[in-house]
Amino acid sequence: MNISWSSPLWSASLFMIYVITSCFGLYLIKAAESWKTPAFAIGFVLYSSGAIIWMVILRQMPLSFAFPIAAGSLVIGTLLTGIFFLNENVTAWHISGAFMITTGIALIAASR
Repeated sequence: MNISWSSPLWSASLFMIYVITSCFGLYLIKAAESWKTPAFAIGFVLYSSGAIIWMVILRQMPLSFAFPIAAGSLVIGTLLTGIFFLNENVTAWHISGAFMITTGIALIAASR
């Protein structure tokens, strides 16, 4: 199977991996009791992996396309991480904002 670096499926997969590694890394860093714990170290490695994946994304896609999708996806990802792992409260404003971000991401992705 030959994967085209410019295919929409590959691009979406790369963004998903970026968001998951970054958000879960941030969660582990925040949840760690101190910076000397394994959770902190794993979180740091995951978050750093997200930064490397971001560099790969930037090498393959125009910044004007990649940045809004990545930034919006991270906002949604951190919102979901806060809700499901950190028991943070969600308001109607959060939901409205997430909907607007998702709409914006869809519009940008559709333009490609």
